[in-house]
Amino acid sequence: MATAKETRRIAWAIFWRAGLTGILLGFICGFVFGFVVSFIGAMAGVDRQLLQKVSGWGGGILGLIASFLALNYFLAWSIGRPIGGRTLSLSV
Repeated sequence: MATAKETRRIAWAIFWRAGLTGILLGFICGFVFGFVVSFIGAMAGVDRQLLQKVSGWGGGILGLIASFLALNYFLAWSIGRPIGGRTLSLSV
């Protein structure tokens, strides 16, 4: 069984890539969702406070989903790839 010291480099490689990508994707998804909902809602005459709540919650949820997908992508990317002399393997 591997120790924390042995797996730290693999964990760090996955963490920083997924973290930065998740932050970037979360920002982009939140911005786009908020813009589209607010633009369409303003054209339709929806109350401004309702638009703020919907775009805030919707953008946050989409950002969370995008962050999870980024983590999933980088985790799948690192399986079987050598990182710091170690290889992450998936045993089924």
